Amino acid sequence: MSVTITWLPNTEADIASYDWQRADDVADAPGTWTDLVSIDHDLLGANYDAGTGRFFYVDTSGSTSHWYRLRAVDTDGNASRYSNPPFQPSESTTPPPFPNTVVLYEDYAGENSLQLTDLDGAPIDEAQVRVYKKIDYDLQNYDAVVGSTMTNATGGWVAPIYVEAGYTYVVHFFKPDAFGPEITEVVVP
Repeated sequence: MSVTITWLPNTEADIASYDWQRADDVADAPGTWTDLVSIDHDLLGANYDAGTGRFFYVDTSGSTSHWYRLRAVDTDGNASRYSNPPFQPSESTTPPPFPNTVVLYEDYAGENSLQLTDLDGAPIDEAQVRVYKKIDYDLQNYDAVVGSTMTNATGGWVAPIYVEAGYTYVVHFFKPDAFGPEITEVVVP
C-alpha cells in the first residue's frame, strides 16, 4: 500500500522546504517519530501540482497505520513547530472496490496499455500520474482529481487508482523538466 499526502504551500517569501516525519501507530497514538522526507519549496518542482495548487508526496511504504506530521523550514534554516495534531490517513484514501468501482492501473485496457514510455519504448519512472473525469479535465477543473500516483522503474503505476464505472477519464502524465504533460483518454464502461 502507499499513501499520498498533500498540503498547501506556505505563503511566506522565505520558505525553503518542508520536512515530513512518520511514526507507527502505538495504541491509537503516534510512536517514535522518524524523518521521512524533505521536499523543496519549488513551485516548478516534481512535488508540486500546479493544477491543484498543492504539494504532494507519495509514501510508497506508508499505510493508514502510520501517523504523519509536517513543518516548514525557511532559507536561514529556521524550522517551524511540527503540525499539531499529527494525522493518520483515512481508509478513504484507498477506497475498497465495490460493484460500481473499477481499478485503473497500467494494464487496465490491455497489457501495458497505460504504461509510460518514451518514443523509443524505454520506461519513464517517477512521473506523476493523475486521473480526472474527462468533463472536469475539459473544464480545467484540476481540483477534481480522482486519484494520483507515480510511475515505477518499468513505467507502471506505483499504486492503482479507483474510479467510478460509466465515465470517460483523462490520465495525465507529467515529469517536470523531463516529460510531458501527456494525456490519454480511457473509457470505463
